[in-house]
Amino acid sequence: MKSQKWKAVPMDISSFTAEDLETFGGIEELSDYEILRSDGTSSKQKKRKKTKPTKEKAKKLKVESNGDTSDDEADNDNDELDISAWGGCLHDSIIRALKELGFQKPTKIQELTIPVAIRGNQDILGAAETGSGKTLAFGIPIVNNIISIKASRIQKAELENVEYSKPLYSIILTPTRELAIQIKNHLQAICKYTDIKIGVLVGGLAPEKQKRILKKCPEIVVATPGRLWEMIEEGESHVSQISNVRFLVIDETDRMVEKGHFAELRKILSLINGNDSNKKRQTFVFSATLTLIHDVPNRIALKKRKKKITQASQKIEYLVKLFGMKNPKVIDITKKTAVVDTLTETQIMCSIEDKDSYLYYFVLMHPGRTLVFCNSIDCVRRLRNVLELLECHPLPLHASMHQRQRLKNLETFEKSENGILLATDVAARGLDIRGIEHVIHFQVPRTTETYVHRSGRTARAEKEGLSLLLIEPQEGVLYKRICKTLNKEQAIPNFPVDHKILKLVKERVTLARQIDKSEHRMNRLNAQNRWFKNAANDLEIDVEEDLLNDVGDEREQAAKTREIKALRKHLKAMLSKPIISKIFTGCFPTKSGKLLSPSVYCPQKAVEAVKKNRKKKQK
Repeated sequence: MKSQKWKAVPMDISSFTAEDLETFGGIEELSDYEILRSDGTSSKQKKRKKTKPTKEKAKKLKVESNGDTSDDEADNDNDELDISAWGGCLHDSIIRALKELGFQKPTKIQELTIPVAIRGNQDILGAAETGSGKTLAFGIPIVNNIISIKASRIQKAELENVEYSKPLYSIILTPTRELAIQIKNHLQAICKYTDIKIGVLVGGLAPEKQKRILKKCPEIVVATPGRLWEMIEEGESHVSQISNVRFLVIDETDRMVEKGHFAELRKILSLINGNDSNKKRQTFVFSATLTLIHDVPNRIALKKRKKKITQASQKIEYLVKLFGMKNPKVIDITKKTAVVDTLTETQIMCSIEDKDSYLYYFVLMHPGRTLVFCNSIDCVRRLRNVLELLECHPLPLHASMHQRQRLKNLETFEKSENGILLATDVAARGLDIRGIEHVIHFQVPRTTETYVHRSGRTARAEKEGLSLLLIEPQEGVLYKRICKTLNKEQAIPNFPVDHKILKLVKERVTLARQIDKSEHRMNRLNAQNRWFKNAANDLEIDVEEDLLNDVGDEREQAAKTREIKALRKHLKAMLSKPIISKIFTGCFPTKSGKLLSPSVYCPQKAVEAVKKNRKKKQK
């Protein structure tokens, strides 16, 4: 038998007692040996070699270590941050969270709201431009007060030797699901060092999952009116105590009280306002267009029976009565134009057929995170198909999509520097997506409030942004109404367009629209025929040929498919060549003897293009 190599295993014997060491000699390991089995087979075990980390693993470890270092540096920077501007009325846990978030001082709306809400315990009716920090303006006072109330109730329960039950302290109502989730995330950030729990109730997500959230008794519930009322009707115990809620928030109020929307809101309000014994309730009502008033058309004004709100004071009085507010503090920091100074407003007058070309031109020549608004879901779907053919890869967002897909698209859009989001007005209010450079109104919004909220998705937190209206002749009335309501003395300036490039862009867009139209027609006719055939099969009857759409025989359908493939191939060839190369040949010198520089046609920031055009006109 071969001599085996045993190797001593090093070990720390400091933890052993003298008795343990009496009969202990040590531990050795055998790494190279052979196992003989009863069936005569054998297997050799060799010593494992130490493997060096691969380049990828080493790189990953390096990145992780760098990340830890940067986090430590960030923490050190935040420790040195002076946040004395927040005053001394906030709890230490909130101050610590604000410091970690890097919020050195409150915004104007926060500065005016927080002390009044905490010390005076007053109801607040606030109006401020989009991106001004309204969420924390009501969020911080609510969290601060809950900490105080909760501490006193726990102390009382201990003195009385009874178990503390977690009540529902606050209800925050929003018009959209995405806004509700965003508010929850913002509040969670300032509640990081507290034991306050926040729940979200929105449609589009499984009710069973949201019932499990309510079982945990969150102190704050952020909800859309429809799902909240559904839970109340089903008898969920946590939200059934809504009439005793201490803090009520109505965000994006003007949208919530629009006629024909959110019927459940009035039912919820009747429950809350019906409890006369709840004298301590504090109500927060916020919006960017709270005091915006439209001129009443003459045909309505002449009718004595029709009572319309024509003044801001009347609107405020109506809201105070509706929400059961008690002597509210009105804080209005909105300007006459209702938009921030850092927003550059522009417009393009064009035909409805040219809108696609102008949109593609903008996306091509002015890259950046762009949000495109449409008035209908059909328009979003059509635009998506056309821009997909043009290899722009837009992301849709509308009410008919599943909630998970909507949230996924928002997340993808936020991560893409040059992303394009095609959305209906579900994305117009409250959403705080960082770094949106451009908002394009592909269709003119029907109301001034919608225009203000759409435009407010950019130029947030004192950063620059651009809003572009694409106006067809029939939308001129809506455009004039917006200008009049926002007290604009001059028309919105035109956006500068290079018509040489636009002409070449139109060739691509025309071809893409032709492909989309052909494919859409074929798919629609085939879908209708399939529906008739399936219905006939279910009823076990024959389908009459007259009921089916004429899509041609197999040969004709194959020819049509080949035609679309040829068009797609032609478009792909066009897209593979840069537009600039067609304009700049470099063959012929100019009169001055200098060649025209292609840098003139290079993509640039839209805001910079407008500024250059403005300076050019001034000269």
